[in-house]
Amino acid sequence: LAINACILSDAFGIGIEKMAEMSDLNYNLMRSTHEDFMRIETLCAANDMVGNLIHSLPIFKLWNIMDDKMLADADGQKLATSESTIQSRYSKKYLGKSPGLSIYTLIANFVAANAKNIGLNEYEGHALYDVIQGNKTNINIDMVTGDNHSLNKLNFVILDSIDVDYVPSIKDIKDAANNLYSVKTTDNYTGIIRSQGVIDKNLIKSKKSGILRVLLSLLLQENTQSTIVRKLNSYARYTGLKKALIEYNSIFKSTHVLNLIDNMALRKAIRTARNRTEAYHQLQGLIRKIYRGIFKGKKIENNQISAHAVRLVANSIIAYNAIILNTVYERMLAAGTSLESVDEFARISPIAWSHIAFTGKYNFRKSDGDIDVDAMVNELEKHLKRYFWKVD
Repeated sequence: LAINACILSDAFGIGIEKMAEMSDLNYNLMRSTHEDFMRIETLCAANDMVGNLIHSLPIFKLWNIMDDKMLADADGQKLATSESTIQSRYSKKYLGKSPGLSIYTLIANFVAANAKNIGLNEYEGHALYDVIQGNKTNINIDMVTGDNHSLNKLNFVILDSIDVDYVPSIKDIKDAANNLYSVKTTDNYTGIIRSQGVIDKNLIKSKKSGILRVLLSLLLQENTQSTIVRKLNSYARYTGLKKALIEYNSIFKSTHVLNLIDNMALRKAIRTARNRTEAYHQLQGLIRKIYRGIFKGKKIENNQISAHAVRLVANSIIAYNAIILNTVYERMLAAGTSLESVDEFARISPIAWSHIAFTGKYNFRKSDGDIDVDAMVNELEKHLKRYFWKVD
């Protein structure tokens, strides 16, 4: 019970003192529990268990955007801090006069599979590989998208090394189409879309060993992606290697731009994945702001614990909704419901919170934890049958 209270206090950003005042647990119990059990490792393990639970539900596959591949999305959300740490930075655009940090989250079929705290001065694209490689759930990521902030000159190559297709959402596709590179000379292309330059294949071949060394360093987790980028940009002896990686990356980027132009289904899938992430950010932001909570940690580790606590609460709400929706889905299949009704039902998002009471007095001791899921499913089933679930 005290662990639940500690998780909520960190998720809300109010601290155990405030939670002790608004619950039936005393402060000393919560303090000792927080010191003994609230760790980054335990919270990440709990998040992985919740993610695996959602992944095991039959309805999970119904939420797949792509038929044969798992498409995920990564994006950051800026939230305020009260104490000065190395990661705390000012951003007038997002936080006004308050310092803050960014929670960079990997979303796959509504599940927050992984997250990482980064400073507002850090580029989101330099953390993309790390959040994908750090995903310990059973959800295997085949494709990942992101906004323009996820783009850099290495991500296509780096993600290809772990068999992940990088398909970012490009804001200005017209400008990107004017910066395509090809293997053959430009006079071989006479269509509307033409190549701007030729890939230097000899440079890539000459730096093959260096490219492999960089990719192996990431695969073996000897360095993070941000560290690799920093080293490549800081030392003159890596100039040739950096140019070779950029040339190699241009091949994948040019191919992706052409696919975006030609494949409408891919564009719709990317937009859907991006919308799911925005919905998750709304839920995560509500959890943080419901009591006007902010990151109060004086150390980076404390803010990381708070961020993973928010993710755990959000994932638990999504799992709660997913279990209800999955029960309805199984009943629909058993009743022989039409495919059209099932497809329409699949549009219902598990990211919803209007039925969740965040405020009030928390009675942890009086609650036995039992939830009558069948009763809620019966009410939801009646509503669905009334509006679009037609029974033959």
